[in-house]
Amino acid sequence: MSNLDGGLGGFGAEPGGELKSKGLPWPVYLALGIALLAVIGGLGAREVQKRNRRKLHVAFMEQFADFEKSQVNLFWRCLFGKEGDGRRFNAPEALNASVEQALFTDPKEFPNKVTGECVPKALKAAKGVNDFTPPAPAEYKVALDDYGKALAGLANTLNTWAEGAPKRVEVKVREQKITQAGETWSTTANPNKADPDAWRYDKFLHCSVPDLDKLKDGQALLEFLASKCVARKGTTIDVEFLNKVRDTCIPEAQEAPAKAPATFKPAFTKFAPDFDRLTQAWGSCFRKMNKESKKDDLESFDKAWVQSLNASTEIRKIGKGQLNDE
Repeated sequence: MSNLDGGLGGFGAEPGGELKSKGLPWPVYLALGIALLAVIGGLGAREVQKRNRRKLHVAFMEQFADFEKSQVNLFWRCLFGKEGDGRRFNAPEALNASVEQALFTDPKEFPNKVTGECVPKALKAAKGVNDFTPPAPAEYKVALDDYGKALAGLANTLNTWAEGAPKRVEVKVREQKITQAGETWSTTANPNKADPDAWRYDKFLHCSVPDLDKLKDGQALLEFLASKCVARKGTTIDVEFLNKVRDTCIPEAQEAPAKAPATFKPAFTKFAPDFDRLTQAWGSCFRKMNKESKKDDLESFDKAWVQSLNASTEIRKIGKGQLNDE
């Protein structure tokens, strides 16, 4: 047994003793330590860079929010008062309605306010999109350029609209005068002793519908107006008819004839019973007429508005993405 013990070196010997006694050379430990320090240092540097980048994006987004509040919204508040904000409209139609309402609330001064006060504010905002301190990170450059172009577009298209606004007001006032003449026409008690205002309405009807006297009754006139002013499947609105009503018939009927037209009594007798329905039909024609007349100006303004919202949203989207990536 003793020989066996000696031959195997003894069961009591500690495993790996020889390796432990030798250890690793000190240069190896030094190299490992240096490598570990390099890894830790690299990770720390990257963390510092990430924090700095995050601070940069946070600072820019705070500046951008302040820019929209202090400069862009200054333009919208100029147009619509203290609650003005381009984002509160959910469709171009709502934006257009607010612009038109502001115009007809103060038809004399609002166009001057637009060109003298509001347009310069939009142009100032357009120039300010790249005037951030510190400068905006490179990731935002394209969206900021788009935003600046859209804001300039808002200014230029609104300026064009304002230049044509006085004419639009004039058309509206004339239109209202025709509507009032129609009310007088409809309440005529004795066609032989009608008010001159009623004669004006007769003049308007015969100008707008040259074959008026050939129509059978009020229903026939309603169908004629529908064919001109209502878009149906396979048909379109008759823009030529609307232009004639706006540019020729309404202006000509601003003054009453010197005497009762020979056509007055027959037309009154035939069409007066359907006046309420005819008023609705003419109202539809007038709305289409006004929409067509302001179409080019406000369509361009609408496009600039949509582009400005899209660019603003894109900038916020980029900012959110950069902060999430951190």
